Amino acid sequence: MNKYIKILLLLCSCLIFVSCSNQNQEDLNIFLAASLSSQVEKLADDYSKNINIDSSGSYDLSNKIILGAAPDLALLANYNLKNSFFKNFKFYDNYFDNELILIHKKNDEIDLNNICINNLELGIADPTRAPLGKMSNEILNENRCNKNYNLKVTSNASALINMINLNYVDNAIIYKNDFSKINNDLNFSMSNYNFDKKMTYAFFINNNLEIERKTEVIKFINYLKVQKNILSTDKSSK
Repeated sequence: MNKYIKILLLLCSCLIFVSCSNQNQEDLNIFLAASLSSQVEKLADDYSKNINIDSSGSYDLSNKIILGAAPDLALLANYNLKNSFFKNFKFYDNYFDNELILIHKKNDEIDLNNICINNLELGIADPTRAPLGKMSNEILNENRCNKNYNLKVTSNASALINMINLNYVDNAIIYKNDFSKINNDLNFSMSNYNFDKKMTYAFFINNNLEIERKTEVIKFINYLKVQKNILSTDKSSK
């Protein structure tokens, strides 16, 4: 009798394991640029399937992929990604453009030369870990004062906004779309200084997906694009 009970329990355990495994297989696994985390995570929560998100700087995530990580989808800043990243991932479509801006606390207009000459602290993202930092560093190098900046560096765009909101820096180069995330009580302003640079975020799909799973990934991509357009229309109508 005990033997049959043990067999029954074993079968039940196997069925539970298979059920859980199938559920996990239905989940979509996504690498997401940190600067898009707030808007995409909200949309993912409302999606019909469970979306597992790993969010960090685009270069950190692309390096994980190069070292063997295999998410179904990567939504990253498409800027100076290493060739080895494209061994197993293919560009699918663009998603979002983000301009770079200079922000400051001073009432008067300020530019990079003012910051450099007066040795004022300037917050930027890490050029080795985040495309925002890479592009920010290029902007500084294009400026004649490029060797003398008093920099405060954070890991990525999201961490930079956190540093600003903690009141650790009075000047920074950020994404324009992130300005609304800054606490209004801190009285930051956008400089009129025009960098004429923007970052494009794009979808990259794992080349090794089976057709059915790739179809599910594309459905999620289309969902994000439709929701983004709806949000853009709502903002423009206000």
